[in-house]
Amino acid sequence: MDHNHGGPDDMEMLCPMQMSFHGGSCEIILFPSWATTEVGAFVGATIGFFLLAFAYEGLKYGRELLHATDVIKPGAPSPAKRTLREALLSRAHVVQTVLHLLQVTVSYILMLIVMTYNYYLCLAVVLGAMCGYYVFGWVRNSAVDPTEHCN
Repeated sequence: MDHNHGGPDDMEMLCPMQMSFHGGSCEIILFPSWATTEVGAFVGATIGFFLLAFAYEGLKYGRELLHATDVIKPGAPSPAKRTLREALLSRAHVVQTVLHLLQVTVSYILMLIVMTYNYYLCLAVVLGAMCGYYVFGWVRNSAVDPTEHCN
């Protein structure tokens, strides 16, 4: 006797993962328990990922601004004159480390969203990043960021 109690297998049968670009609103997003079987939920997720990609761009430029203000803070010892311990334990470095963790986490989540191969979700991420760059990109100190590795 088969005792299936509505576990993740039901969602996978309802919204099978497709390994090629596709449309539609039936999608398993990140976790088997997060499945959009209704159009409204899918539209909400799409808007949410657009906003997440937009915020991701803001986070990148916010970190750059924060770094620039920390480097030229009046009265602070230059980075070359600080000991390793002072550099590692400085408040600015700890804040930048936590923000970097957040940036890497969000970038991987956005990558996984694109890897659903759903046209609409991919478009939401790409357009969110584009709009975020448009709004925040003028802040950038240089045209190329050699430390950027994700997105």
